[in-house]
This record gives sequence, structure tokens and C-alpha cells, in this order.
Amino acid sequence: MSTSTLEAANKDAIRHFLKVGDVETRDLQAIWDCFTPNCDFPTLAERTGKETFTVDDYKLFLLTYFEALPDATFTPEELVAEGDRVWVRITIRGTHSAPLRGIPATGRPVEYTQLGMYTLRDGKIASARAVFDDITLLRQIGVEI
Repeated sequence: MSTSTLEAANKDAIRHFLKVGDVETRDLQAIWDCFTPNCDFPTLAERTGKETFTVDDYKLFLLTYFEALPDATFTPEELVAEGDRVWVRITIRGTHSAPLRGIPATGRPVEYTQLGMYTLRDGKIASARAVFDDITLLRQIGVEI
């Protein structure tokens, strides 16, 4: 497979991952199928203080996240691929309906950015790093920063 074909396939894999997470097309099994069994999530490990963050940890994290933003949508704004890596700027929109980042539900709409950095292997995510614009998110749910 040529480099440009691989990069296009990897971008498509990330688009698929985001689409199956959207409220209108949410399919938990399809989300889990996007990952290699030993996928790691280094930024979530750092965020939670865990030494490692596994696919099983991510499943619990995402289920809690979907409770907090049950109508979440994930819009890929920009994708850049280089070899087996894809970087994507994502706009996340939803309604704060359950505790999120330790803040009780407010019912407020939110819109914020996530930067995702993914390494893919055979069309599946083998490593996922994500940086969230938590300041914008927290302001929107009433936290004074």
C-alpha cells in the first residue's frame, strides 16, 4: 500500500470512529472495534493518575462521558495524516446532563475542541492521545476560571 493510500485509509478510520460515537449513529460495539486489544491512552492515564489506561478503562470512561453528554456529536474539522499517525481537531457539542469533570449536571449546551493524536495499525487505533479544551468546557457549565 502506498503512503498516500495508507494515510487516506487511516483518516477514514478516524472519521469512522468519530461517526460511530455521534448520538445519531452511536454504536458502542463499533466504537470498541476501532481499537487494537492493547491500545493505550497515555493522556488519559496522565489525567487519571494511572500508570496505564487500557481499552477496558476507556470503555468505562466513555460510558460515563456519554451519560454526561448523551447527545454528544463529534465533528472532525481538520485531519492531517503522516504514515501511521492521524491528527484531528474535533468540535464536540452536547448538553451537560450528568456530572462532568466533577461538575453536577447543568442542562447547559456545550461546544468545545479536542485535539486527537492517533497511531493506527492495520486500520485500528493502537494509541490514542487527546487534549481537551477544558477551560472552554468548564466555563460553559458555570465554573469560574
